[in-house]
Amino acid sequence: MPRWNEDQSHRVCLIPVPRLSNLGQKTRDAGIYIAGALFALGWWFFIDAVIYSSTYEGDKPVSVEFVDWVPGICSSLGMFIINLVDKASLRGDSFAFSGDSSSIVWKARLILFIGFAFMAGGLAGSISVLCVKYVIPDHGDPFTFWGICNVVQNAAIMISAAILWVAQNTESEYSFSI
Repeated sequence: MPRWNEDQSHRVCLIPVPRLSNLGQKTRDAGIYIAGALFALGWWFFIDAVIYSSTYEGDKPVSVEFVDWVPGICSSLGMFIINLVDKASLRGDSFAFSGDSSSIVWKARLILFIGFAFMAGGLAGSISVLCVKYVIPDHGDPFTFWGICNVVQNAAIMISAAILWVAQNTESEYSFSI
């Protein structure tokens, strides 16, 4: 186990995480496009399940209703909240509740936590809807597919948010602070 020294005093984990500060501009753009494609793909899966549910001709014990929409809306709202936070305002060491700059750090971290809570709630809600509405009653195909599409949607939105966060959080060699 490595010894604790002055260089490691600012780290949280013992294993160093590589810094992604010098991604090229094309890599950052590709990350943003991939995040957008994943977000769209997630919603496409869910809209496909909604259309399939509304046009299903057989006996329908369940259908896609508003309760199925709520997890995706929560995850999307969480993604938007997370990516609206200015990354520079998250840097700070103090959790003081005074009126100085540490108050901005505290507020930014609180808003970031709320965004992550929305996304985690959306994923947990989609898994709950899948289990309670589609799997436990054992309706079979295609009904379980509708619940799986809901989980895939929320997972894609969460992965999209992570990719977008990393792509926008990297520093460019051409960026200037004024």
